Amino acid sequence: MKKKNRFGAIDIGSYNCRLIIVEKIDDVVKVLDFISFENNLIKNLTYNNEFTSKNISKTLGCLKLFSEKLYEHNVKKYRCIATEACRQVINPEFFIDSVHNATGINVEIISSNEEARLSLKSCSSYMNKFDNDGLIFDIGGGSTELSLFHLNSQKMLTRSISYGVINLSEKIEIFGLENVNTKLNIHFSQFKKNLPENKDGFLAIGSCSTVTTLCAIFQNLNVFDLNKIEGFEMSSDDLIKTLQYVRKLTVSQKKKNPCIGRRHALITNGIEILDVLLNKVPIKRIIATQKGLKDALINEISLK
Repeated sequence: MKKKNRFGAIDIGSYNCRLIIVEKIDDVVKVLDFISFENNLIKNLTYNNEFTSKNISKTLGCLKLFSEKLYEHNVKKYRCIATEACRQVINPEFFIDSVHNATGINVEIISSNEEARLSLKSCSSYMNKFDNDGLIFDIGGGSTELSLFHLNSQKMLTRSISYGVINLSEKIEIFGLENVNTKLNIHFSQFKKNLPENKDGFLAIGSCSTVTTLCAIFQNLNVFDLNKIEGFEMSSDDLIKTLQYVRKLTVSQKKKNPCIGRRHALITNGIEILDVLLNKVPIKRIIATQKGLKDALINEISLK
């Protein structure tokens, strides 16, 4: 008799709300449902540290559907996490209570260290590419996490800064471009000081849409084909050249690019953060990945 178990994972991000439901039969895992919606939860949060009613309503709409999907697939075990947007908001309890009252879903706000741990866990299939030390970074909607990990240790050195592809423009509007650039330079320079010596530069995992988009453009893809992007390796020089190419494009040209399109404002902010990171931190090669927190959540839930 084959043993069947179903598990769900929900990631309430600053820009996207994602649900994945899987069925595990013995040791075989099959995806039953995957949904991703743009919720822009962190948008405008910089101005008053409060979520807008529009963004809360949009997020609750996503989560109501997710709750229905969990019930439809008879999922009893799930984990729902929230990241930077809920770490920043002045009253996260209001949002958590609103979600539970409207959907029955229990939300857990995780720390930046836990977010980095899960991000690394989701990329476990790439660990055979590392000798010992490696880096992983995620330029998200409301924050950027950068971590040093060791293959033979559970310890990670993680730094998180509240600058992402959505709120970077808001930070610049409030504090000015010079101030924002100074903050980014100081942040990544301080991280570099704590790294072990590596004259050749580190191998890194770029677990974010900024890197996967640049990877697609570097390959001259006509569509965002994840099969050609996931796990693709680029040198830091190639990534910087691609970044500089995108930076020179007009808004109209970015909109027409099949791998950028309507996300042009996000990629514009993403490459500004990435440019500082690559200029301050010694990285030689980058593995592009779209794997995310949901993958690690499912893995850990299914092992309990």
